[in-house]
Amino acid sequence: MMRKSILFVLAMLAVSCGRNRTHAPEISLEEVSPGTVQEYQDSIYMRISFYDKDGDLGENFTDDPNLFVVDNRLGLAHEFRISNIVPGGAEVSIQGELEWTINSVYITGSENSETVDYDIYVVDRAGNQSNVLVTPAITIVE
Repeated sequence: MMRKSILFVLAMLAVSCGRNRTHAPEISLEEVSPGTVQEYQDSIYMRISFYDKDGDLGENFTDDPNLFVVDNRLGLAHEFRISNIVPGGAEVSIQGELEWTINSVYITGSENSETVDYDIYVVDRAGNQSNVLVTPAITIVE
C-alpha cells in the first residue's frame, strides 16, 4: 500500500511539473547594418528571428515594452513593444522575424569616433526572458 502511495505522489508531481513549465522565447541575430554610422544622421537597422514554443510573445493590452536593445556603452535600453502575434491566447508554437531601427546614435566621449555594441532580448507575457544576443561592434563617426 505504501508503495502505491509513493508512486501516486511521484505521478502527481510529474503531472504538476509538466503543467507549470514555462518556455522562454529563443532569438537569433539576422542582421545589423551598417557597420559604420555618422553621428546624429544615420540609423542602425536590426533584424532578429524568434521562436516561442507556447506563443505568448507579444502584447496587445498594455504599452509595456517587451523588446529591449541595450547600448553597452551606457547601459541605456531602447525599449520597443511587440504586438500580440497569436490571437485569442492560443498556445501554439510561433516563429518569425522582427526588425527595427535605432535613430540618432552619438559619440559619448571626446574622440572623433567610437564603437558601440548592443545586447538584445525579448520578454514574453509570462515574464520569461529570451537568450541575450550581442551585436557586432558598430563604429560611430563625427
